[in-house]
Amino acid sequence: MSTYDVPGSNPSNNDELSLGCWAEHDDGSLIFVESTEGNRVVYSIFDMSKTPIIEYRDAMAESTFKKQFSWNKNNKKQDKWLWHDKSAFPWDRVIKKGAQDGLRHASAADTLTAAERVAESLKLHARAFDEGRAETMMPQQRNRVNTIINRLKNALDDLGQAIGDR
Repeated sequence: MSTYDVPGSNPSNNDELSLGCWAEHDDGSLIFVESTEGNRVVYSIFDMSKTPIIEYRDAMAESTFKKQFSWNKNNKKQDKWLWHDKSAFPWDRVIKKGAQDGLRHASAADTLTAAERVAESLKLHARAFDEGRAETMMPQQRNRVNTIINRLKNALDDLGQAIGDR
């Protein structure tokens, strides 16, 4: 039987949160419980709307997890997850959707490029590259570079004259 309560959160359901429990959302997202040790839950959320599928892994206190993912019909802003504890996780859905085999990063930060890390640290915002803007900026940049080169050349000439005058 499935329920909108995380297993173990409602005593009248006579169930227990453990490895293999899973939930599904109306938008197709899935939660898979990987571990429940020491009053902590390790879980993955699969965003099935992305290609390739994105897996988010996290851990939180069991009590917080139960509160976060059990549906409270009085809270209209809370997501509604349908929980399953007596059936196997639907790996076929994940595989059919195109989940790719290969390595699994321990953290989302591990997948960032150097440019993304710099942008994040400087709070930069991405935008589409505008070729027209780049073309109009190139003559300005060339003029600046030529000015710098001419100044360096003049400084070296002055230095050469100063050395030659000795």
